[in-house]
Amino acid sequence: MFSLSRQNQQLVRLLREVVRHARRGRLSARWLVGLAVLAAAYFLLQPILVQKLGIDLPSLRDLAGTPTNETSANETNTDTPAPRPQSSPQASELENLLQASRPGTYESPAGLRYSRGSRHGHRLKHLMAHAVDQPDRPGQHGVFSTQDVAEVVALVDEAYRLALAGKNTHIKQEQNRTIYTINLARRIGFIGGESGNRRGKPAARHLRLVLEGKNFITAFPYRP
Repeated sequence: MFSLSRQNQQLVRLLREVVRHARRGRLSARWLVGLAVLAAAYFLLQPILVQKLGIDLPSLRDLAGTPTNETSANETNTDTPAPRPQSSPQASELENLLQASRPGTYESPAGLRYSRGSRHGHRLKHLMAHAVDQPDRPGQHGVFSTQDVAEVVALVDEAYRLALAGKNTHIKQEQNRTIYTINLARRIGFIGGESGNRRGKPAARHLRLVLEGKNFITAFPYRP
């Protein structure tokens, strides 16, 4: 028994839709073969166009109109941009919190822009990689107290507003990046990773926030 990849599953779903319409007499055999060839070609070319040319194209799942229960907080999924899922209460809260400024880019109430980037595929996924400890990771790993993406985004906005007001903030400039270290005066997470776990996961009350202009790069709990 083997399992199909996500893209293969999407292709199968789309082809099933074509077959279903054909059985109902809506499509001739010629149309059936032609659509199957087009679906296979799109399946092969869509990820290449997205990666090489930066074109924002719908997936086969989107073209077929099939539902999804995916979330964007899984750190191990590094190949796709962070979607705006519809299947959970916290996803609904995130929908209300972020505004889409252009395809693949979302803006927070404080004006921070989350877009594609990092090894996780999207900055929101990179942010939520800090919602789960990695005990075997060398050195330190800042971990948020919550795994709710809407709460984490709101916390980053809170820290950014403090930084803009010059309150409890240390600022460092490295080329075109600005590094803020903001004291939120309460526990927002802990220090994990190999180093943090050896020390009993000490509490973190600071947030380290890295930006390029208003473009979000990373943020994580920090202990000076």
